[in-house]
This record gives sequence, structure tokens and C-alpha cells, in this order.
Amino acid sequence: MSHPAAPRRPLLQNLAALFGAQAVALIVPLLTIPYLARTLRPEGWAAVLVAQALGNWLILLVEYAFDLSGTRAVAHARRAPDTMAEVVGGVQGAKLLLVPIAALIVLVVPYALPAMRAEGRLLAWTLAFAVLRGLNPLWYYQGIERMRGAVTVDTVARTAASLGVLLFVHGPEDGWRVLALQAVFAGLSLVLLTGRMMREVPTRFPTPRAAFASLRAASGVFGVRAASGLSIQANTLILAALAAPVTVALFGGAERIIRASINLLQPLTQAFLPRLSYLSVADPARGRRTVERCLLLVGGLGTSFGVVAFVGAPVLVHLLLGPGYEGAVPVLRVLAALPILVAVNTVLGMYWAVPFGHERALLLAVAGAGIINIALAVLLVPRWGAIGMSAAVVGAELVVLALLGSLYGRRRAAAKSSSAALSS
Repeated sequence: MSHPAAPRRPLLQNLAALFGAQAVALIVPLLTIPYLARTLRPEGWAAVLVAQALGNWLILLVEYAFDLSGTRAVAHARRAPDTMAEVVGGVQGAKLLLVPIAALIVLVVPYALPAMRAEGRLLAWTLAFAVLRGLNPLWYYQGIERMRGAVTVDTVARTAASLGVLLFVHGPEDGWRVLALQAVFAGLSLVLLTGRMMREVPTRFPTPRAAFASLRAASGVFGVRAASGLSIQANTLILAALAAPVTVALFGGAERIIRASINLLQPLTQAFLPRLSYLSVADPARGRRTVERCLLLVGGLGTSFGVVAFVGAPVLVHLLLGPGYEGAVPVLRVLAALPILVAVNTVLGMYWAVPFGHERALLLAVAGAGIINIALAVLLVPRWGAIGMSAAVVGAELVVLALLGSLYGRRRAAAKSSSAALSS
């Protein structure tokens, strides 16, 4: 029996839109990172880096991985349009339930990180940014594979927030304005995209029952995201608790450079996740072949990014961070292993494990890596500082690769054996 193939044109259009947005997201930091590093200086920039790391972790909480599970639910609802309003209402209602938890976390931060006790205004804007960003319905547009308009709105808002830094941040005392600008323009994107979504989907006020059902349905994927936060979003927070602000700035600056290259891979995930979610049901064999091709494509891109970062570390640090950040060069060289590791792990996790129902294995792998990350940080940071933190991050990604890679190899071999048996 043949299965209908998902149309290719939306995928190509979405890829073009997402890569265009990611290109802008890469170019704009090339302007703002050097400006902030020099204007705020290491001590002032460290507080902003900690606030942004906290904001990213809170976004992770409020989003609750609905950019993955919500996208998948919407992709499935396309085959039963009458369920779309229930999916949308449940997801947004679930996010609203998580906002008070985010607020409580922000209240605890000054007690956990004494360096942030004098940064009340910065923390308030961090919460605002995280909530407004976390409620953004981009996941809906990903699921219906109609990203161009939504990505344009969101990219313009992000770019305006970044460029606003050049106009409103003039010294170390203006660090809070970085988060304020991000919050204001995140709110603008939220209003515009939610308004458009409500015109397309019948309005259904989210009920507590639907919201809790959405939370339960997404709990597995969120567990993966929360665990990955231990080795991504939380790294700067961990370092802030263990080391001086200058060390935080050295690691944060190098990580910003390497994450800029890794983020170039994100459009592939955003575009291929709904496609592979569809193929996992409609044509699993074709979906598995697509995963194999993605391993070569995405892995190759990650390798090229890592080589450039390692070889060009002195030049990149000099151009993007400037005087006072020379200690970030060896940090960046250690982190240069991340693009290839993250690329392969992303394919194994988001392209294969999530669409094909191996979320529990992914959760265990990422949770184990998060624990390893924290343990290595506690052991290495007191002696090796930012380099020790970088080694901990790389070690965590190696754990994910070992666990997911072995599972993928076994499942791939089993699928081929089954296919050969059926054809004989």
C-alpha cells in the first residue's frame, strides 16, 4: 500500500524562511556582542549574561517544549482539522499555568546567586522577556508548515531589540536595558502572531482540563528539554555560582560565539521535525532514510563550523570580544568540539528519537548528560575556571552521543533485518 507523500514545496519554503531568519540572527549579534562586551566591560556584561541565561531557562519552562510537541500535535491535527482549536487552546493554556512558577524562580535567584541581589530591575525585565517569549505561538506555524510570515514578524522583532542596544545602552549601568528591549519586542511579536493565529483557528478559551492534558502529553519531550537545560541554558548560572564575574564573561563570550554557529542548525530542526513527524506515521521507511541523509548533511555542517571556530579562535575573540577577553581563546577552542557533537545529537534526538517514539531513551540520555555536566563543573571549575566549564559541557555532549548513537545503531540494524525478511 502506498502512502501519500508530504508536499515538498512547503518544506523548501520553510527552510528558505528559517535560514534567512537565522542568517539575520547570526549577523545581528556580530554587531551587538562586540558592542556589549566593550561597553559593559567584563564585570557588567557578566550580570547580563547571567540574566540572559536565566531568561533562556525560564523560556524553556514556559515553552514546555511545545515548540516540539506542539508542532507535532498541530502536524497531526492537520489530518483532523476539527481538533486544531482544542490543540491550540490546550497548549497556550498550559503555558499560562507555568507563568507563576517562572515568577517564583526569579524571586529565589537573588538568594541562590548573591551577585544578582543588586540587580532587581534586571531580574524583573528578565521575567517579562521570558514570559512574553515563552508564550509566542511560532510552534503553531511550524506545525502547519507555513513559516514565512511568522518568521518575518519574529525576526524583525528580534532584530529591532538587538539594534536598540546600540541606541540605549551606553555604559555598565545600562545592562538592564538589554533585557527590557528584548521583552518589549517579544511582546510585539506575541501580539501580532497570536492575533493572526486566532483569525485562523476558532477561538476556544483554554480550560484547566485541556491545559493539564497538554502538559501531560508534552511531559516526555519537556523532560528532555529540561535535562538538556542542565548542559546548555544553565551553564552560565552554574559558573556564576562557582566563579568570579570575569570568569563568567570569558566563558559567556566564547559560548556566544560557538552558539551562534550552532544556532545555524536550528532551521533544519524546525523544518524537518513536522516533516519527519508526518513520515513516521505515513511512510516510516522513507522517514528513516531521511534521518540517514540528515546525519550526513547536518553532521558535515557541524564539523565545518567546529573547524572554523578552532582555527580562527584568536581572530574571532579579538574581533567579537576585544581587549580584556584574551582568556576566551582557549575556552573557544575547547568549545569548538560542540558544533559536530550537537549536530549529530540533534539529528539522533530531534529528527529520529522524538518523531519515532523514543522519547524516553532520549530523556534518559540527556538527563544523564546533565548530571555529568554538573558533576564535571563542580570538579573542574574551581581549578580550571572557564576552561573547566567548557570541558564539562563537551563531556556532557559526548555522553549523549554514546547513548543515543548505540540505540540508533541497534534500531537501524533491526529495521534493516525486518525489511530484508519481509522482502524475501
